[in-house]
Amino acid sequence: MYILVIGCSKIGYHLTKALLASSHEVVVVEKNRARCDLLTEELGSVALQGDGTDQTVLRKAGASRADVVVAATNRDDTNLVACQVAKHVFHAPSTMALIKDPRNEPVFQILGVDAVVNSTHLVLENLEERIPGRTLLRLMNLGTPAMQLVSITIPDDATVVGKRLGDVELPPRSFISVVVKKSGVERPTGDLVLEADDGIIAVTPGTDEQTLYDILTGT
Repeated sequence: MYILVIGCSKIGYHLTKALLASSHEVVVVEKNRARCDLLTEELGSVALQGDGTDQTVLRKAGASRADVVVAATNRDDTNLVACQVAKHVFHAPSTMALIKDPRNEPVFQILGVDAVVNSTHLVLENLEERIPGRTLLRLMNLGTPAMQLVSITIPDDATVVGKRLGDVELPPRSFISVVVKKSGVERPTGDLVLEADDGIIAVTPGTDEQTLYDILTGT
């Protein structure tokens, strides 16, 4: 997969490093020469100096063949423009933007950014995850205010422990995409038996999030 990253922020840097380690093809567009030099020194020829909102620069970076364009600068406005150019000029199949100000999230969604990662919410949700008894983590808003990607950990005393997944009645528009067990990742088949400490990755409407949580963690 070819992934174009706009901005070598701390998140952009670590994202690029992780993607390269997973054998993806990655190019980073970064304005700052020193950051480009650092990337080249540490990760090889992956950096292109330039403005990630400039069509000429994005064309040179291969935006027209990118599978995903990730805007990860430290500025919400730059990330929005970069995604708009990638989608409407270069027809990128998927765009993702990092935002810092939660108030900007609806604007990104209305303007068609496919995935919006709110760094403020991520920090808050990770703090919540560390509160004793808290077993739900919102992973991502799936490009629409209605749907959420969530992670729910099944506690020891939940009534679903020992049940087949097919016997658990979920909310109508919710579905489980992955079950993470101690032994590894499992596909969510109807015969899969749920156990304590299983991690459930699910897609659910925001309105059904609490219901799904109660079903999987209730005693």
